[in-house]
Amino acid sequence: MRPFVRWMGLLMALLASSADAQNTPDSARPRYEESGSWTRSLLSRMLGGKTLPAGVNQWSCRPEPEQNPVVLVHGTFSSSALSFGALAPRLANTGACVFTLNYGGKADSDWFQGVAAVDQSALEVTRFIGLVKAATGAQKVTLVGHSQGGLVGFYSLKFLGAAQDVDRFVALAPSVQGTRIAKTPNRAQVDYCLACADQHPKSDIVQSLKQGGITVPGVHYTVLASKNDVVVLPVESQFVREPGVQNLYIQDVYPGKTVSHSGMLYDDDSLNLITNLVLGRR
Repeated sequence: MRPFVRWMGLLMALLASSADAQNTPDSARPRYEESGSWTRSLLSRMLGGKTLPAGVNQWSCRPEPEQNPVVLVHGTFSSSALSFGALAPRLANTGACVFTLNYGGKADSDWFQGVAAVDQSALEVTRFIGLVKAATGAQKVTLVGHSQGGLVGFYSLKFLGAAQDVDRFVALAPSVQGTRIAKTPNRAQVDYCLACADQHPKSDIVQSLKQGGITVPGVHYTVLASKNDVVVLPVESQFVREPGVQNLYIQDVYPGKTVSHSGMLYDDDSLNLITNLVLGRR
């Protein structure tokens, strides 16, 4: 897989515009517009056919010294455009090289992705990380996963070798230990969303991840959660109580703040906090 990944990354870099843009002064960089809400992102998808958020997948982008390219991974029944309509351009506007993919859909044209089996989706994400590394020339990437994207990230790091390619992992409201709203851990009992079964606390995916410890050496882990989350429950299960993991509530930084599971991706204070975590400023 590695030679193919390197070849594809180099090909995309050659097809992209000149890498001279990496030295563009801040004042001359394009400013990418942030979507103001999940609903606005959905309308952009429905009415404008927008499949990716602004500022992503600029394959000629080269990270600044001491920075990693950033890979964003969305959650269940979502997509990159829906989940990262605000976060992706905010990160890109700092000068970061930001990349994302739509994964786990029945078809590429589906509005809502992230329904395939978690181990299958993790393989997609792991391969994409390799493409980003090859195209940018970076040694490591920073991985960011929201909801199921967090579970996929933990799985990729532990079982698929992604740990050798990832320096920092920021998991946003991750279903890393499942959620009690999932109905069954049995894939055979679901018709459409295998990922929903995989996010049951007793699923094979979750149980295998917990066996012997969730984290692996060499990766800096951060988990960010909201006390108001009603999707990944109990909220405390989002945290990984292992050495070296930074577990943080949004309310630890913004006391009294009310922000939902998906709302953290469009709330200005939460976005500022996420940006600082992703860029290693906190």
